[in-house]
Amino acid sequence: MEIILAILLGGFFGFALSLAKATNFNKILKMLRLEDLSLAKIIIFAIGFSSVLLSLSDALGIFDISNLSVKTMNLGVVLGGLLFGFAFGSIGTCPGTCLGAITNKSTLKKALAAVLGGLFGALLFSLSYGSLKEMGVFDVLNLGKITLFNVSEKFPSIFGFGFTGLFLVGVLFMIAAYFLPTSILKTEDK
Repeated sequence: MEIILAILLGGFFGFALSLAKATNFNKILKMLRLEDLSLAKIIIFAIGFSSVLLSLSDALGIFDISNLSVKTMNLGVVLGGLLFGFAFGSIGTCPGTCLGAITNKSTLKKALAAVLGGLFGALLFSLSYGSLKEMGVFDVLNLGKITLFNVSEKFPSIFGFGFTGLFLVGVLFMIAAYFLPTSILKTEDK
């Protein structure tokens, strides 16, 4: 049953990505260039909405805190995030959107290149993990498993507000998404 639910939720997520045009490389690049922020507004609203839903599900006793998985914060995570951001900005896609873009005939080649690049990067990281660990890359800036808000006694947090803080920030994100302009930098018509 869990596999069927995962497939249904994954299909819904892919449909939502396609509907928001998040699988369109040009749309993503325009967002990154601050020329068309409609996709950024959707992303910011979705982060806020999911934060509010998570907070409400905790308040109603629906959310099982043991399902919360927090990864360790260290230099490796920072470097990986920078590499991911560089690749995302260069090609105009991320792992979720490039898989969705595979279904479009006009973006198939670029999407396949992104998928293969991601798989190659994962393989390269797996093969070099031992060496990176020996070099101490994962010990630098090691803040442990830390969360922004105090949502679990298992993990330290930056702010002690718990799910109430998460709820309020979620609402602020949704408000910000509403008021964010559709464009900051105008493109020149040629």
